[in-house]
Amino acid sequence: MKNSRIMIDTNIFLDVMLEREGLCDGSAALLQLCEDRLVTGFVSASCVTDIFYIVRKHLHSTDAAYLAIGKVLDIASVCDVTNSDVLLAFEKRSRDFEDCLLSVCARSAKCDCIITRNTADFAGYDVPAFTPEEWMRE
Repeated sequence: MKNSRIMIDTNIFLDVMLEREGLCDGSAALLQLCEDRLVTGFVSASCVTDIFYIVRKHLHSTDAAYLAIGKVLDIASVCDVTNSDVLLAFEKRSRDFEDCLLSVCARSAKCDCIITRNTADFAGYDVPAFTPEEWMRE
């Protein structure tokens, strides 16, 4: 676990920010490892924009959305998304382009895994996916 490089899916941040019952604790523990720099966390640029949109819509506050993004940027680095990454994801013709692109970016960033609530969505990609609880048990 220590020194791991992980790609964090949007839903992990939303578990904590929206205090999702039954999900918040595991996600918060994982994000704390990133914040403490015991693990290197990455997010995609679309994760950042999605969080901004969802938090602003949920809380009806642009200021709260910017605070949320500030916290994300304290916890994780935004990975580069290159033209090659997008083309590779496009060529795969996956059912879910966003998840496919996240997987491609995770591989490009040399991540060990993707942390998500929807592990089944990442089956068949090059980088394994785990829930926070599964990954922390490893």
